[in-house]
Amino acid sequence: SRVSASNPHQLLVNMAFFGALMTLVAYIYLRNQLRPITRLATAAEAFGKGQTVPYRPGGATEVRAAGAAFLAMRNRIERQIEQRTLMLSGVSHDLRTPLTRLKLGLSMLEDEDRVHMERDVDEMQRMIDEFLAFARGTSSEQPIKLDPIEFVTGIVEDAERGGSDVTLGRMEGEGRVLLRPVAMRRALENLISNAVRYGTHAEVSVQMTDKSLRIRVEDDGPGIPADRRDEAMRPFARLEPGRNQNRVSGVGLGLAIATDIARTHGGVLRLGQSDRLGGLQADIVLAR
Repeated sequence: SRVSASNPHQLLVNMAFFGALMTLVAYIYLRNQLRPITRLATAAEAFGKGQTVPYRPGGATEVRAAGAAFLAMRNRIERQIEQRTLMLSGVSHDLRTPLTRLKLGLSMLEDEDRVHMERDVDEMQRMIDEFLAFARGTSSEQPIKLDPIEFVTGIVEDAERGGSDVTLGRMEGEGRVLLRPVAMRRALENLISNAVRYGTHAEVSVQMTDKSLRIRVEDDGPGIPADRRDEAMRPFARLEPGRNQNRVSGVGLGLAIATDIARTHGGVLRLGQSDRLGGLQADIVLAR
């Protein structure tokens, strides 16, 4: 009788009560510690997509230190982007001014070679515009929610009015997605321009699911070999064997611009072989 407890059920009650109490305390503590980490991850993911969301460091000392380091890094990157944009604006003005003077001077000449010289000046102007569009990036544009199907339909209709042989393919899904309209329009116009430039016909399709958005541009041209597709997406890359350079002139920035714009949206540009048309297949895949 002295060894055994007189009320053994009280021990079980105490164990259950204090076990539940400690579980509740541990849950509240871990939730308060994990919440700042989740907010930091959300802010970092949004910044990787080109979005700036409000964030204030909190939580444990180590988590606050990581949050402060992230804010310092984000501020430095934003300052560098702003400085680069201002510098490129000045460069754009400085380069276009002498080109304008050259055009005016050439317009006053009566030599028969004037036409060829004016064509060279126009080519320089176009190359400068493409380079500045690539270097300027999309940092200054804020994303807005758009209907991708309606957005892509408008781009294809504009391309048709411009004389391009491009049609709409399958449009699947519904909903709205955060997009930078000017940047995404530039990317799709570059892909469509490449498609009709190296082929005779292009087709654009959209597929939306609960987790992703895919915009596909296909053509019936020669395509790009599988072992050179990564090289084709680099700036100033021109692939004579895969893309007939005798037909067109360019500086090799079309796919590089589309790749950069897809990355700023948190997505990727994928190149492949079109099963429908036999040419190049370019997919812009974004997470929803």
